[in-house]
Amino acid sequence: MTVCLAALLIVSMLVAGCTSNGTTTTVPAAATQAGSSAPTTAAQTETLTLTGSTTVLPIAQAVADAYMQAHPEANIQVSGGGSGVGIQAIINKKVDIGMSSADVSAAQKAQDSDMNIITIAHDGIAIVVNPANTIQDISLAQVKQIYSGNITSWSSISGAGIANSNNQIVLVGRDSSSGTRTYFDSSVMQGVNDSLTMHEDNSNGAVLQEVAQTPNAIGYISIGYLTSDVKALPIQLANGTMIAPTVATVKDKTYPIHRDLYMITNGQPTGLAKDYLDFLLSPDGQKIVVAQGYVALNS
Repeated sequence: MTVCLAALLIVSMLVAGCTSNGTTTTVPAAATQAGSSAPTTAAQTETLTLTGSTTVLPIAQAVADAYMQAHPEANIQVSGGGSGVGIQAIINKKVDIGMSSADVSAAQKAQDSDMNIITIAHDGIAIVVNPANTIQDISLAQVKQIYSGNITSWSSISGAGIANSNNQIVLVGRDSSSGTRTYFDSSVMQGVNDSLTMHEDNSNGAVLQEVAQTPNAIGYISIGYLTSDVKALPIQLANGTMIAPTVATVKDKTYPIHRDLYMITNGQPTGLAKDYLDFLLSPDGQKIVVAQGYVALNS
């Protein structure tokens, strides 16, 4: 019996592991990736919540999916709602990470002195019309006149028009919580109010769908959402140069409507939030940014 008990004790020590001072340590079944702090057992499961910009959302979700595939015990929940929603959720400490496609205002920063803003990618805003429209390019001055309501017919723009229609322009834009609208209003409208006839959609995807289904429509979306369902118009510069909204022209900043994309935390991120953001900013994470149609940092 004594021999059996000794044998059992030895086996128990080998399974648990033993340190020089006699205390035991638990050895993980498998090592996590270098630099990762992801949980390794069900008892250590962590949940990470992100909300905000629908422009940033595809990046955030794709990075979350890749991270959770490597770390199945991590639970990362991503939702949209607009940049304003994401920033306010951080101010109110409702989520771990807020997402924004617009700069955080001084007034917003004043509400949260611990706000930590991290640039995660670059983006461009494309002016889009229905493929039925014969227009081939547009100037920012024309866009401003259209969205202010001073130009209401495609017949007023050279080369534009939709066969078998009255050519009345259907304005499609974003709602007030949208970071894309905030940036569009500041960089394109420059203080001029949007026309009251503008349809206010709540996401890039909704704008894309409405323009794709409405022959007379015009809208604006992130380049990450561009598909063949709409026609993205090159911008005609003052010198006559045409610049199309592409990853390359956003990267070299020749496309005039370009911006940064952000993730925001309360103070320096720790735990799963830090690990997730570190992965996003790593070379592998930035490859996901590119795969989603956006421009990586330092590219």
